[in-house]
Amino acid sequence: MSEYIVELKNISKAFGGVQALDGVTFCCKTGEVHTLIGQNGAGKSTLVKILAGVYPPDSGKIIFDGRQVTFPSPHEAQQMGISIIYQEFNLIPHLSVAANVFLGREPHHRFGILKSSELNRQAEKVLQRLGVTIEPRIRVSNLSVAQQQMVEIAKALSLNARVLIMDEPSATLGTRELDNLFEVISALKKQNVAVIYISHRLEEIFKIADRVTVLRDGKLVDTCPLEDVDRSSLVRMMIGSSTFNEQFPPRIKKEAGEEVLRIENLSTPPLLHDINLTVRSGEIVGLAGLIGSGRTELAQVIFGVRDYKTGSIYYKGKKVDYIMPRSAIERGMGLLPEDRKEEGLIMQLSVLKNCALASMRQRQRFGFITKKEERDAVTNVIERLQVKTPGLGHEVERLSGGNQQKVVISKWLLCNPDFIIFDEPTRGIDVQAKVEIWKLMRELANRGAAVLMISSELPEIIGMSDRILVMHKGKIAGELIAEEATEEEILTIASFGQKIDQMEN
Repeated sequence: MSEYIVELKNISKAFGGVQALDGVTFCCKTGEVHTLIGQNGAGKSTLVKILAGVYPPDSGKIIFDGRQVTFPSPHEAQQMGISIIYQEFNLIPHLSVAANVFLGREPHHRFGILKSSELNRQAEKVLQRLGVTIEPRIRVSNLSVAQQQMVEIAKALSLNARVLIMDEPSATLGTRELDNLFEVISALKKQNVAVIYISHRLEEIFKIADRVTVLRDGKLVDTCPLEDVDRSSLVRMMIGSSTFNEQFPPRIKKEAGEEVLRIENLSTPPLLHDINLTVRSGEIVGLAGLIGSGRTELAQVIFGVRDYKTGSIYYKGKKVDYIMPRSAIERGMGLLPEDRKEEGLIMQLSVLKNCALASMRQRQRFGFITKKEERDAVTNVIERLQVKTPGLGHEVERLSGGNQQKVVISKWLLCNPDFIIFDEPTRGIDVQAKVEIWKLMRELANRGAAVLMISSELPEIIGMSDRILVMHKGKIAGELIAEEATEEEILTIASFGQKIDQMEN
């Protein structure tokens, strides 16, 4: 009999021409916490989605409780005892905690009438297993993020989960909430539940994990008992060798120009704390940090999508008392959002409409848009960016990811921004499109624009930035000169809030 509750053997999976997993083997024991780590694109989420029945593997075997199985859908995986909790919770806000925990499995009387008291009693019993106090009758919409996470875990336990997968569970939690989560995980271990824990935060691993598996570029690097590794060895395993350095456009040696953006003592608890930064004309400032460190939230504050509580924002030397996206655009700002499909594009509209959306006022005469001027402007910018589309009337949702990203960039280029934020500019696109976008960013900086670039890809941060700011738990924990920075140093600051030499002292 195998010592493992679940074994994934030689799993491979490709999406189109991208090899997401290449012969990965991963095993988990009953009652252990097994952490799965690696940089973005390493294959972590793909691997656990195969285990959870979301994707079928192209090759390899899944062995559960000693026998080979297949999961045609997540429902079959849940029935077998495998549950997954994503960063985006799968809850119905207007229903109660109890109704969410037992959704589709509610107790009923003989004539189909809901047994409300029994439903609440069963939910309370499951919540007690976790050691948490949540009223089963309360609506989920009235709960905090941490409490909603506990409801997700309770739902998994109500399905008799024997393997619980947590995908970045700490990304939106504060310190006290994180301690509570660790207590719950410890309780699950004692109940012989196997926990697979995906995280970018290395400090968490040393608090809760029994073993750790490192993936890089879709391949298994190593699986180790936690006592056999230290922080620096994990960082080295995650990083490996960079393959794109030679493709980054060269920096032009010159002094940065005048200050375009300055932020002083900006806070918006619990997300951001005492932020101070400047971005100057002609420079690219890279903003690094782990998921949940506050990078995207900071970009949203700068662009007016999110409010801030205290502190000051100065733009071109003038204090900005109130900012919202429309006024940000009018001032000469642009934001390429992290999620292009949800926040950067209207997927059902054409290339023409999406490109022209933010700059329509520039082509209005007496309240009407000059159609020829609009078509000429959009044609010029998509030719410049080499957007591959059958025509301007083609729906954006039918373009490739790289071309969709170029449409978002085209939209902002038509606004002629003096300051532009690129949030994960090359996520989910092919190498050729990445190189083209890198060249464009460098061209913008060389022409005098100020660029703030957020990226989880450390080679991209080092290869594209002039200066690097590293965020840790809502604060800027370090600043580095890009030409002197190393991936290990950035990841160490992002993970622990300190430089390597500070940790050694």
